[in-house]
Amino acid sequence: MKWHTEQIYFPSGGLKLHGVIYLPEGGGRFPGVVLCHGMASDYRSMRPSAQQLVRKGIAAFAIDLRGHGMSGGTLDGGIGQDVVAAYNTFKNHTRLDVERIGLAGHSLGALACLYAATVVNGARSLVLLSIPSDIGSMAEFWQPMRKQAERIGTSVLEFPRVGPLPYNGRLNQQVSRAWMIFRRYRMRIDIDHDTDSWLSLLPLPNIEKIGGIPKLLVHSKGDKWLPYEKTLALYEKAQPPKDILLSERGYHVAPLLPGALRRRWIAWTASTLKGKVD
Repeated sequence: MKWHTEQIYFPSGGLKLHGVIYLPEGGGRFPGVVLCHGMASDYRSMRPSAQQLVRKGIAAFAIDLRGHGMSGGTLDGGIGQDVVAAYNTFKNHTRLDVERIGLAGHSLGALACLYAATVVNGARSLVLLSIPSDIGSMAEFWQPMRKQAERIGTSVLEFPRVGPLPYNGRLNQQVSRAWMIFRRYRMRIDIDHDTDSWLSLLPLPNIEKIGGIPKLLVHSKGDKWLPYEKTLALYEKAQPPKDILLSERGYHVAPLLPGALRRRWIAWTASTLKGKVD
């Protein structure tokens, strides 16, 4: 199926955010999905998934969360509101079927989509890819950056320009920085931001709030950053209807890469939004 793209800027909490809509050619109104990337990437990491969806006749809106890509601001817990703003912007598009719009996010973006699903009215599907089961590790993540900011003399850090992100292990740090440089990703963080803003993204209470929205959790058993066992606990807390996809191998970004795992969650999304698998 042929498609075209539309570059969109939309407001969220006083910020100007960026995204790209992938819209199938043809008449009528289409179901759609808001796609949200993980930490230290941008909308382009979701582009292959958007293209797979649009081939099935489903529009996709891949956004840059605050502090990422071409969006303004710095990263904080307001990313959940960014997804709400994207959803409301998307559903007002003249080619969208407002009764068939879903949400899908990877890692940090999954947390944001989960929050948004508790706020927006009428979401028809929710896909959580490699979702963190808690945000307790965020404090540990910020602390090394505070020391880095003190050395530089600024509260706002832009990665990868200022160095690697403080992931566990020097190898992980260097690999992630090299990947950001290669992909031209950027992420901005203000270490003086209100850390309480992240409390709105707590996954366990949020997933318990969602009732009748069909939801799918996707995880790789080889994910060394976010163990899949905790996703199982999150799945148990979710109300039906719900499904889970576990890959016997793979790693954190596996749900975004070519292969059976991505095909299966995209097929699930098509089935949920269109009532059939193409």
